[in-house]
Amino acid sequence: MPNVHIVIDSTACLPDDFLKKYDNLHVIPLKVILGDREWPEPEMSCRELFDLSQKSNIFPKTSQPAPGDFAAVFAPLVAAGHEVIVITISSRISGTFNGAKVAAQAAGGKIRVLDSRTTAVGMAKMAEMALAMIQAGHSADEVFSRLQDMADVTHTMIVPKTLDYLHKGGRIGGAAALMGTILQIRPVLYLTEGKVDVLDKARTQGKAVQRMVEELSQYPKLAHIGVIHIEAPEDGAKLAAQVRELYPDVPVSLTTGSPVLATHLGPVLAIICHEVLGDR
Repeated sequence: MPNVHIVIDSTACLPDDFLKKYDNLHVIPLKVILGDREWPEPEMSCRELFDLSQKSNIFPKTSQPAPGDFAAVFAPLVAAGHEVIVITISSRISGTFNGAKVAAQAAGGKIRVLDSRTTAVGMAKMAEMALAMIQAGHSADEVFSRLQDMADVTHTMIVPKTLDYLHKGGRIGGAAALMGTILQIRPVLYLTEGKVDVLDKARTQGKAVQRMVEELSQYPKLAHIGVIHIEAPEDGAKLAAQVRELYPDVPVSLTTGSPVLATHLGPVLAIICHEVLGDR
């Protein structure tokens, strides 16, 4: 078994076949809450979340992992002498990173915690790179340093289909949500320093998505472009096809977002891209 282990949170949405390939890969789930019921994120789909919320007329909430959830994974790895690298969703939109840091400090051993400053496929590609480096014999220090570099050149853009979820989750005020809905304003959101901000605004969903695509031209050398959808499979496929046509030499993936992201954003289209890493 490799001596360096990767721990990642469930918002990365790693597919089952990928998880089964690696004995040194571990997932810590966030939770989705509806009323007095809660589910580990991997046990619910976005469609199930939206259906249950509509039927119960209860707006969903989320919960980050407790430090004890991380500690339960860390303890046997540290006892066995393994080094651990943790990859978490952006610390500016979730407390998961802080919980992992607390647990790492308490566990002792060599545990490094990375704030990915992104989520979804952005984190998944980081895990993919880290695991490949571990298999190639790189040290934990080398892997962690490369992950930090990757976080620096990762860009996350999001176009929500409705402002309702951002409003109900407290991300925007009621007046802004109402006015945006009346005027059909669609914000193009992005993560800057891991924090959600507005990149631009458009008058239609289509124009907002195209603005997101245009932003890709700001990065002349791209290593990967990930198209993400939440309950918008046809629109996601169309967007991925467009991006592949524009960037035929860049790998383009189409994946889904997680229920935790769905809770805060509702149905969305998003793009997460990584620039080519320079040699060190």
